[in-house]
Amino acid sequence: MGLREGRVNRVAVTSLVLGRIAYAINWYCIAAVFSLIASDLKLDISGLGFVTAAFFVGIGVFQVPGGILAAKIGPRLTVIYGTTIASLAALLSSFAINLAEIAALRFLVGVGMALVFAPGVVLVTRYLRKGSEGLGVGVYNAAFSLGGAIGLSGWAILAVVIGWRASLVVIGSLGLATSLLLVVCVPKDNLRSDFKIDFSRLRLILSDKWLIALSIALLGLGVGTTVVGNFMAYYLENVSHVGVGEAGTIASLAVVLALVTAPFSGRIFDRFGNAKRLLLAAGTIMAFGIGVAFFGTIYSSIISGILVGLSSGAGFTFGFAAAREANMFGPEYETLAVSWVNSISLFGDFAPPLLFSYVAIQFGYPLAWLCLATLSFVLIVPVLLSKAPQRRVLLES
Repeated sequence: MGLREGRVNRVAVTSLVLGRIAYAINWYCIAAVFSLIASDLKLDISGLGFVTAAFFVGIGVFQVPGGILAAKIGPRLTVIYGTTIASLAALLSSFAINLAEIAALRFLVGVGMALVFAPGVVLVTRYLRKGSEGLGVGVYNAAFSLGGAIGLSGWAILAVVIGWRASLVVIGSLGLATSLLLVVCVPKDNLRSDFKIDFSRLRLILSDKWLIALSIALLGLGVGTTVVGNFMAYYLENVSHVGVGEAGTIASLAVVLALVTAPFSGRIFDRFGNAKRLLLAAGTIMAFGIGVAFFGTIYSSIISGILVGLSSGAGFTFGFAAAREANMFGPEYETLAVSWVNSISLFGDFAPPLLFSYVAIQFGYPLAWLCLATLSFVLIVPVLLSKAPQRRVLLES
């Protein structure tokens, strides 16, 4: 790799990482400011569950269409379009006057984000040196963790100072700025003029048992990040009577700690690559971390955030690296393999917020935490029963 090419690659990776940070802030900022939204619009925890579910339906349903779009127009343009859609929807959320409008716009945020993640993974690993693909996934996930921490902690404080509506204008504008950065800094894709979607290969990818098992395992990990990331701040504010800023800081532990483990976990996967054992370890820690919140103290909430953060940073890195490596149909289908794994896990994430809010209202928060901890662990089981493929080199189609 020449000096000029190396510099171009570094600039491209940096812009993608910055875009990923803004993406994560947009993901978590609603949870950070929801207590203020609820007070303004007369909503309760069921409203937060509905808004969160709408977001996950959008991001889950459009993963595979996003992967197909990336195969056709290239991952670069797909990331740019997705970032722009998600950012505009976040900005427009500042004008919402009722629950239906916020939920609809968060659905559109999810649609935009569905076009970003898998193409972004492909681009980051493309611009890093050979043999560091797991590290690339880890770096990209670490950027998400950093942005999530800023979204949960920083946006809670920002919303108190300037109001929740203005805080959404800020993240929408920041996202649009990163879209422009991606246009300028990420090189255009070298697309094959003769490439057409091979539906037989598409069908094989979508029916691959290992990829489906990976997605279910990631859904199990997502249970923890979803309920802790979206409900912990609200829980601390309304049950433990913790201040907005302090509650956001405690809730942000779940993403701050993932920042530490994600790049390190990428190196572990590059070296060992045993996805089953790695995911079992991460899933066990995740379930225990969710369950600790049962005790209902500030200290148990802190421990919960730490364990969920450590396990999510590692688990998602292992899962997405394994999904990318499992693709054997050429580089055009690389994005689709990651998108398919992400689609089931993210679409399934619409259910935990609804389940958690229902159990919390009917039976109390302690049982809600235990219920979701059990669900998280059970969803790891399919990956243990599935046969993992040998580590493969992508075929040039």
